[in-house]
Amino acid sequence: MAQPRLSKWSRAIGEPAWLAFDSLRTSRARSFLAIGGIVIGIVTVVLVASVLANVRNQIALLFRDLGTENVFAFHLTGDPYVTPSEAEARRQPLKLEFIPELKRLGPAIRDVGAEVIVPTTVGGQALVARAGMNESDTVLVEGVSPTFFDIVGAEFDKGRPFTELEDRQGARVAIIGASLAKALYGDESPLGRTLTLAGETYTVVGQLQKRRGGFFGENRQDNVLNLPVGTIRRRFGDPERLVLYMRAQPGQREACMQQAETILRILRKLPPGADNDFTLSTADSIIATFDSISGRIALVTVGLAAVSLLIGAIGIANVMFISVTERTREIGLRRALGAREGEVLLQFLLEAAFLSGIGGVAGVATALLIGGLLTLVVTGFSAVAPLWAVSAGLVSSVVVGLTAGYWPARRAAMLDPVEALRHD
Repeated sequence: MAQPRLSKWSRAIGEPAWLAFDSLRTSRARSFLAIGGIVIGIVTVVLVASVLANVRNQIALLFRDLGTENVFAFHLTGDPYVTPSEAEARRQPLKLEFIPELKRLGPAIRDVGAEVIVPTTVGGQALVARAGMNESDTVLVEGVSPTFFDIVGAEFDKGRPFTELEDRQGARVAIIGASLAKALYGDESPLGRTLTLAGETYTVVGQLQKRRGGFFGENRQDNVLNLPVGTIRRRFGDPERLVLYMRAQPGQREACMQQAETILRILRKLPPGADNDFTLSTADSIIATFDSISGRIALVTVGLAAVSLLIGAIGIANVMFISVTERTREIGLRRALGAREGEVLLQFLLEAAFLSGIGGVAGVATALLIGGLLTLVVTGFSAVAPLWAVSAGLVSSVVVGLTAGYWPARRAAMLDPVEALRHD
């Protein structure tokens, strides 16, 4: 009993599959044009989903690497290296003098570190780090407090952090990122070696391990030249862009943030009811912001893909209408031999589904190929498609085919056998 049933389903599915491939073979241009929109739509969805998913993972690693229990304070909104809006440009920067007050007044604040962002150009001249015959014009100069590396959990590949004495004296010592060390010293150890920056010579006392996460495989911190805050202040004056890193007591991050907000409002003399003229954030809040942005990008992508899929659906419906017209006598003969309306409807629905499924498979394969090439070309970046994106691409292509093919399939199923046999 099971064998005849299996044979019946094999014929029901096998024949439409063969007819779909035969349609591709005999009407290649028409069929490939029909599935072109499907391919473009699926490539768009899968490829963008791959890039966003992998960028999101890298962003999460990047900011979680700065400490999940830390609270960041900055007088502007967004990236410290980005030019602020006209409204925010009038805000006064945070001050190094806030650090002891935050530690003293905030019981949930375990420690506070400072990161000073030095402009990439000083006095109209771009900052360039040089060591012997090598140089780097992509160097980013930052001043950090002695406790900074411990607060953010940065790991040293070689050497040590700054001391309190070096910070107070404005010593000419430096700690460099992994990429900067490679650019200036190659495979040799940078410890004890010197480099020059803006007319001053510094001795390297530490090299950081390569940081995790980043944008398209590149972590900005790997190109940073870290100097003591006291050295930055002596060489470049009072900081105009200062980020404070506050490490919370275990399990008290939310209390740390609330206390930091209250203390900073008092220190910046903000009246009750006035908006904050600074921004507090955490690794999780930054990641959530990115998720919100990527969600909007995904919606736009889905909209663009929907247009392509609609074009593909129209093409498939057109091909199926032509197929029904060309095979009217065949349909009439099948009905005369006892085929029921449901069997004819299933035949043409499956034919449309196979046709669009071919487009879906081609679209997913193309997206995977492009993602693989991106992974090979962009160092440290992965554009591997997540399983849900591949599954969604294949399922949506089949759904589009079934939807587009229903009307032509219904028309075929409703043909009168006698009239169909008379068709020329």
